[in-house]
Amino acid sequence: MEMTEKIEVIVQPIKKIIIFECTELTNEEFFQRIELMAKTGQPIALNWAEEIVFLPVPYQPDSEIIIEQALKGTFYWAVVIFSSMPKYQPIKKFGAREIPIIDQTPIPYLRQVAQWLKKKIKA
Repeated sequence: MEMTEKIEVIVQPIKKIIIFECTELTNEEFFQRIELMAKTGQPIALNWAEEIVFLPVPYQPDSEIIIEQALKGTFYWAVVIFSSMPKYQPIKKFGAREIPIIDQTPIPYLRQVAQWLKKKIKA
């Protein structure tokens, strides 16, 4: 058996998410937009937690400042669109197209984002 050096594994949680634009849509409007995006051929997977379905669009990390901030735990999302979706469903069908909806409840930072979005609906 070959000897290998032990590596250090570090988990560095996300500490902050900065969202530039956040838009609540009705369920119908939300899925109409998703259907249009899917028609362009973009791969899409939606997030679901806390009775909220959402799609974050990350800010492109093309600057050293954004990359540096990400390494420190701050992420930037250009846009988040979201809607109320009380009951989880793993797939949304649009004719022959299927868009996966991922239950992100086990992921702490995405669950917290969903909780924050849910509060915006009640406001």
